[in-house]
Amino acid sequence: MKNQYFGDVGDYGKYGLLRFIAKRGVTIAVNWYLTPDDQSNDGNIRGYLANDRNRVFDPELFDVLQEMNVHKEKNVSRFAQREMIPGAVYFDDIVQPVFADSTLSVTEKRLARERWHQLALAGCFGKELVFMDPDNGLRAGSPTARKDAPKFVYASEVYSYYNRGQDVVYYCHKGRRTEAQWEKAKRTMVEFCPDAAMLGITYHRGTQRSYIFIIHPEKKEFYYDLLKDFLETAWKDCFTEESMEK
Repeated sequence: MKNQYFGDVGDYGKYGLLRFIAKRGVTIAVNWYLTPDDQSNDGNIRGYLANDRNRVFDPELFDVLQEMNVHKEKNVSRFAQREMIPGAVYFDDIVQPVFADSTLSVTEKRLARERWHQLALAGCFGKELVFMDPDNGLRAGSPTARKDAPKFVYASEVYSYYNRGQDVVYYCHKGRRTEAQWEKAKRTMVEFCPDAAMLGITYHRGTQRSYIFIIHPEKKEFYYDLLKDFLETAWKDCFTEESMEK
């Protein structure tokens, strides 16, 4: 996530989904996987806020995003202060803030990522569901010193939340993958969490955005019914279920 992305059409669906889940009694921790803004034009799809017909999906959320857009508040921390996701906590430290320091070794960069991850674990402690919002989605294995590493959540990081008893949902997108590559990518966590139930839902306004749920087996039916109910709300015109067969 970058602050420059805040409030685009993807955020409307994302926060709509999280609000629905929270209102069903699930406590949520949001780890933004925040990265610094850049000079790109990404995240500027906000024309939907000029059309009040889009309020139908979540009027309260729409009004807040519209107001923040008018005041040019592109900031996740300011959104958190609005308490739009009932009962949520937020972790907004920049991922690997020292990553761009060319004087650091590969080992030092990996240690910086691990320190950041430990702080995130502490910040997200105690909530039932952890939402991870990286720029690009999930990557297999453990964090590396690659230049683009801050843009990804890694499978080992997802597992660390799951292993201590929390369920997880993370953002990802198909990108330029073939259908076969995408089907494989959706099941990246099977190796790390072979017993987990995996559910998926995809938002289709703007660019395709998918949300993959890694759920403890005893919660599978609860989340399956929850997402089924969500797809029967006004959001049904924007979201579809993802096939997640192992």
